Amino acid sequence: MIWDRARIHKSKVVQAYLQQHPEIVIEELPAYAPQLNPEEYCHGNVKQHLKNACPKTKEDIRALLNLGFARLRRRPDLILGFFHAAGLSVRQLRLP
Repeated sequence: MIWDRARIHKSKVVQAYLQQHPEIVIEELPAYAPQLNPEEYCHGNVKQHLKNACPKTKEDIRALLNLGFARLRRRPDLILGFFHAAGLSVRQLRLP
């Protein structure tokens, strides 16, 4: 699992869960620096596709965001590019 260094990831509940599941391997992203965090590139990509959207409700916004992230899930090449743009050396993504 790859995640940022958000406080929630350090919580006792999360740490207890990880201790119970040693099969989960954690890779932490660098401390907050958007240009070094591939997640920021993912969010930016989804936002870029939403810039002309005119959602009327919170549900519309959620649906548009879900579609944006679903689009990214079908594009491992883009996700790999986000890691490279962040200066991280990743050669391959393991997909389910």
